[in-house]
Amino acid sequence: MDRRIFEQLRKTGRLPSPKGVSLEVARLIDAQNTTSRDLAQVIQSDPALTGKLLRLANIAIHFERRPVVAVGEAILILGFAQVKRLVLALSLMSDPGRPCPTFPYAAFWTRSLLTGLVAQRLVKQLGMAPVDEMFTVGLLSQVGRLALASLHPQDYAALLVAPEAADPHWLRQQEHGQLGADHDELTAIMLEDWGLPQIYVEAAYFQESKIALGGGLPVERHVLVAQMLHLADLVSGLCLSSPAAGREGQEEALALAGRLGVSRESLFALGEELLRHWGEWSGLLQEVVPIVAPFAPMVPAAAGADTVGPAKSIFGNMAILLVAAPGKGGDGFPEGLIRHGHEVLVVESPLGATSFDPLRLAQMVIVDWRLPDGPCRNDCAALRAASWAEPPYVLGVGPALDEVQLLAAFQAGLDAYEAAPLSSQVLDAHLQVVLRLQETQRTRQRKWQKLHSFAASLAHSNRELRQAALTDSLTGLRNRRYAVERLQQEWAVAERHGGNLAVMLLDLDQFKEINDDHGHELGDEVLCQFSMALRGLARQQDVLCRIGGDEFLVICPETPPAGARALGERICQGMDTVPLPAAAQGRLHVSVGIASLQDGVRDAEALLRAADHALYAAKQGGRNQVVVYAQAGAQG
Repeated sequence: MDRRIFEQLRKTGRLPSPKGVSLEVARLIDAQNTTSRDLAQVIQSDPALTGKLLRLANIAIHFERRPVVAVGEAILILGFAQVKRLVLALSLMSDPGRPCPTFPYAAFWTRSLLTGLVAQRLVKQLGMAPVDEMFTVGLLSQVGRLALASLHPQDYAALLVAPEAADPHWLRQQEHGQLGADHDELTAIMLEDWGLPQIYVEAAYFQESKIALGGGLPVERHVLVAQMLHLADLVSGLCLSSPAAGREGQEEALALAGRLGVSRESLFALGEELLRHWGEWSGLLQEVVPIVAPFAPMVPAAAGADTVGPAKSIFGNMAILLVAAPGKGGDGFPEGLIRHGHEVLVVESPLGATSFDPLRLAQMVIVDWRLPDGPCRNDCAALRAASWAEPPYVLGVGPALDEVQLLAAFQAGLDAYEAAPLSSQVLDAHLQVVLRLQETQRTRQRKWQKLHSFAASLAHSNRELRQAALTDSLTGLRNRRYAVERLQQEWAVAERHGGNLAVMLLDLDQFKEINDDHGHELGDEVLCQFSMALRGLARQQDVLCRIGGDEFLVICPETPPAGARALGERICQGMDTVPLPAAAQGRLHVSVGIASLQDGVRDAEALLRAADHALYAAKQGGRNQVVVYAQAGAQG
């Protein structure tokens, strides 16, 4: 879809978009000077949005962290961009407008939520994208359907009740022909407009492409994400289908899962998890559609049963771009292209107007050279300069040309030229050439993948080495080197945005006596026990470090002095309940010194020295207590 057409559609006000508080959240996030506190205040002004956002956030980070209980914490963990996407999704889910009489709104959002959940679990197993992002992309991956229902309610209603509407490829062709864009194209451009990363924009566009799903494209990250999205959609569709209708979908889902490296057992377990937890997840929806187990036992087909499907070309499925005059639709070209399973897109110009160009994955371009000098011929040079996944084979078809004209056609960017009409035999010969080019490209791709795999292995080893260099080997907490680097970073962030920052130094009371009386082995056990207890008492955003011996540092971003003191008191009191190992007897006690950005310190090093001064005052004042720097200064 041309970006200008999309802008015109947006101006109509009929495209799905955030409203009310959700719109204000989007506006704040787009502003440069918004703080997390500003954002949290706006979200909390709508109690219903607050509750649903926390539930959705906890689903999104399900595999990553403990549950969040406050909007501010959700913002810190997810970041502004992801919060904006979740709020956007909630706004669309809560929109009461239902202009299209035959559009299944309740089933649509049920399936969308299921798709997000399945996509999240697939990416957890396969990698390739952050878990929380993949959940949101899955949730919004069919929003183009919702857009068509809003933009063309009556025309789309008529399409949806057609007997062929169950076939997604038929539906996309009709959408493109009658409404100007299919739902995947509209989904992609809306995701791009909402600021989602380019990989998800392209994945959304190709999630139902036969070429992308059939392995006809180079194995790139966005193609794999597109396949994951389609598998997630298949599984969610099975949850809403009858057992009889689900047989074909089960086979397709299992086949695609196998190509992605997901075992049959894993997919079945995923289906059982959906059914088991759907009751708690479905509370996000205004209207819930009942679901069934996606993978019921399949009865083998009777021997000799007919199978009906599109004919399979000996050349496989290819993505073919046909550049033809308006209204001709490829008049004079073999109709067998589509019948033999090739995916054919007819356009007036091969150059897309959006920043993501779906045409760039075509493997063959046929240009109708009967067009007068103008857009198509002039576009051939630009076609060659465009960013293609792999350079396509460009065939011109038109009237017989003399030597001068033929030379000009090749100079314009053609690989081959044939006089019209083009016979099936001649077309097959050109398809053979495309096959040979594809095999060469695949060989090069395999070599590149080996190099990429080797580079990734080296990068992984380097990450592990860096992780080891920044981690305390005894407790698993971050070490002094990491603490110094991270404190400098947090200081810079707080200073730039005018935010809060606090640090606390913790020192175990009587640890020297334990070491002297019972040996270093028991001392190490005490340090590990203390570290585990500290993890349980600290907050998600706190950075925990062991900086030497029995001394620990906690960096507290976005934390005012009062909040830091409350956290210190909680740690002190919590340690009182942690017993020492039997040989040492007694309880763990800790002294805490706190300093914050508001204490007038000039840099990160001075902040650390202030906390150390407060810790010394806590030790001198009787131990097992919390002292803040201002209080320590008053004492000293």
